[in-house]
Formats: sequence, structure tokens, C-alpha cells
Amino acid sequence: METTKIRNIMFFVFILKSLVIQSISKPFLEQKNVINFHDNVFNPKLNLNNIRAEKLWNKTLGGKKKSLSGKKYYQNKKKNTALLNINTEELKRRLNFINQKSQIKILKYNSIVHASIESYLRMSKYIGKILSLSDFFFPMFEEKLENHRLPKELKYLAIIESNLNPVVTSKAGAKGIWQFMPETGKIYNLDINHLYDERNDPIKSTEAACRYLKFLYRKIGNWEFVLAAYNAGPGTVDKILQRSKKRKNFWELWDFFPKETQNYIPKFIAINYVMNYHKEHNIYKYSYSPYKYKYKETILIPIKEKISMKFYAYDLNISYQDLILLNPQYLVDLIPSGNKLRLPKNKIFIFKNKERFFSKKIHKN
Repeated sequence: METTKIRNIMFFVFILKSLVIQSISKPFLEQKNVINFHDNVFNPKLNLNNIRAEKLWNKTLGGKKKSLSGKKYYQNKKKNTALLNINTEELKRRLNFINQKSQIKILKYNSIVHASIESYLRMSKYIGKILSLSDFFFPMFEEKLENHRLPKELKYLAIIESNLNPVVTSKAGAKGIWQFMPETGKIYNLDINHLYDERNDPIKSTEAACRYLKFLYRKIGNWEFVLAAYNAGPGTVDKILQRSKKRKNFWELWDFFPKETQNYIPKFIAINYVMNYHKEHNIYKYSYSPYKYKYKETILIPIKEKISMKFYAYDLNISYQDLILLNPQYLVDLIPSGNKLRLPKNKIFIFKNKERFFSKKIHKN
């Protein structure tokens, strides 16, 4: 009798515990349709909802043999291996040639620059991938820089900042292809919330970077110090210049800058050189890019109703991965109305049959 009573009490406790757990879990279960790409690890065996945008990009830049579309991702094979060294006189000649065409006139030779260039040349596979990614990003960068009357070679800053990865996050919290901190991003109208982060949007963040670079140049008036300020902050540069008013050359003040900034200008000159002379060093771009479309082959579509990227990709017969890569600003699968989605132009004829989701206005940028 006593044993039966104890069993009944234990059963009641079990039922009560189950009800409590169920009531706590319910709010989380009700949110299962909102997928956060940055909280889920990519696994091809799992549902497509589990794709993580940052993982896709790390996979692209991490030396994997396959691209996102499943095609082989390899570098053009040349009989000759990469030439990792260059003699001083030839390097001086080539840098002088680039500098003559440059609008910023800071691409000059010294031993630190020479070492930085040879460091990049030793990363031939990395440069091959960057060359491949640049096919998508550089036309857009150049268009924005030209609109703001800024030197086009500033596009190479994005390589130093992010390796052309639009979803990368630094240890300090800087994010996106131009590595904006949250505070600076908000100053330049980059919205950040739990649904999207516009620092990840290549178009909007490039526009913000152009405005920030213009501000720095108006304030400082010297491109070496502008680049240093982009890396270390304008306050750091201003303090160094105030302490050393007689010296106006970056290299004269090199010892006063943080170590990262000391390397930043040499890296910028080095990446200018490597991107212009990669063929002379037997370095070639990879044959495949994660982007199936060029920037000019895409278009912005305003959304008038809430949509799921996953199901919309299915409706438009476009790869879900491709849709994510074209819209890296979205952190979740469910896109609220009033936002915009970047699509390939060749999907417009399908889009016209899905107009209930979209407003009729189409944006060129």
C-alpha cells in the first residue's frame, strides 16, 4: 500500500515537471520559423535553414576544393610556379609606374614595403581567391568611389580590412567588408538590429566607407594619414600629428603609430602592387567564384510583404546559397516588408508572376 502511494506521488511529480518544461519551451518553439544564419553551422545533410552565412564565406576563403555550387574551385594551372621574390630595382620601377597613374601618390618603395610585397607573393592561393572575388566587388566599388570623386585604388582597402568577406567580424566587433564598428556604422546610417546588419551589406557599407574616407581627407588632407586614421582612428592620428608638427610624412612618424597601423600602409602599397602585377609572378585568379552573377547582372527589389528567403529561392528557381550571398545583410531567413532583396536580373520574368510579394518599383543600385 505504501509502495503504491509513493509511485503515485512520483508519477504526479513527473507529469507536473513535464508541463512546466513544456510551458517554458513553447515561446522558443513558436519562433522556429525565424532562422539565424549566424547561429547555425552549415551542414549539407541538414535542412537548408541551417546555412550559416559566415561559414559559407570562411569555406570560400579557407582553401576548400569545392565552391558553394558544388563545382571544383581551383586556380588556373600554369606550368611555372609563383615567383615569390623580386629584385629591388625592378620593384622600384614597377611601383613608380603604378604611382604615376595613382591619384593618391603614396605607392613608393622602401624595405618595409618590399618585405610586405614578398609576404603577399608567398600567399599565391589567397591572392588567386581574392582576384576571383574582386570580379564581383570591384566594379561596384569603383562606381561608388567615382560617384564620390575618390581615388579608385582605395578599393584595395577592402582586401586589407576583410579579405572581401562581407560577413566577417573582428575581435573588436568591427563588421562587414569595410569593417565598421557599430558606433561609426550608425553615424553613416547603417542600421543594425536582430533581423539585419547593414554593415554586412556590400552596397550600403561601401557608400558609408566612401563618405567616411571623404570626411577623413577633408579633416587631414594627406592620404597616408587618412589610411592610418581609417585603421587606428582619427583621434590617434591627430594626437601624433599634434606632437610632431614639423614632420608631415607617415614614414617619418612611423615609430609613433600602433604596430597594426605601421603595417597597414605597407600592406596597402603591397596589395596595390600584387593586384596589378600578379601575372608577372605567375599568380592567377581561381576559375570559379562563389558568385554566379556579376554586380551589374543583379538588381534590388523592394519587398511589400514578409517573405522567407528559403521559399522565395524555391519559387524563383535560384540557389538558396546564391540568394544568401547576394543578400548578406540579413541575419534571419524571414525578411520583413519594407526591405529590399538583391536578385539576378534574369529572374525578373519570374518575379513578375510573384508581384504579390513585391512593390512594382525596381531599384538599379
